[in-house]
Amino acid sequence: MELKNIFKNSSFDTLDRNKELLEEHDLLNIMGSPNKVFLKFLKSKDLDINEDEITEELIEEFEDSVDSINLRLEAIRRQKEIIFTERKVWINIKDEEDKTIGTDLILHHDRIEIEETGMEIPYTDMIDIDIEEGSWSKNSFTITTKENGEIAFEINENRAVPLKEIIEDNIYNQNYDEIDALLELQSLFEEGKISAEELEARKAVIYSDDVYCTNCGSKIDPDSLFCQECGHEVID
Repeated sequence: MELKNIFKNSSFDTLDRNKELLEEHDLLNIMGSPNKVFLKFLKSKDLDINEDEITEELIEEFEDSVDSINLRLEAIRRQKEIIFTERKVWINIKDEEDKTIGTDLILHHDRIEIEETGMEIPYTDMIDIDIEEGSWSKNSFTITTKENGEIAFEINENRAVPLKEIIEDNIYNQNYDEIDALLELQSLFEEGKISAEELEARKAVIYSDDVYCTNCGSKIDPDSLFCQECGHEVID
């Protein structure tokens, strides 16, 4: 039987009964049809949908499968690409009267900004990020900060984890210093991924005060305002 016919040949009662559970686990596409990867999994189990119920246990088995994990990772990757490209993501916040307002959360290289309120939160001020279930198709997204306590808003559930990963990457990049770089190099050496000679060469670069052009990569005189090779302006 073709995958697309697994549900088509079922009774309306069977279809509706199973769809309710599939909706709960986000296994239906925008047209209301079961996810193709899940249908492939059902076919591998040789289930007769007219006779066999789709159970929570069956869905849990699917969600633990490699195909399901890869599916979720791919969805996160696609959403991260969208957010990276747009440099912003739509969120819902509460105003002083507890009314919900939609606004953009803008991503900068060193901070995020909530456009509606003008609030800016540096990555270096962030301590923790927590995601919980929110209202319909939304997740509650809370950022704990050193200066402003908890900053909470709602975001579409398919964008919550991608945004969390982007912010965590940016926090790491803000805090990445010379010690982190040296520890990482030492780890690579101990794992046999780089030689002793390469270890020393890379350590020399970390300790060096040399300046390199951000445009062409050429070494620049520390007192120069422009690159001698390409003329690009030196940015501090």
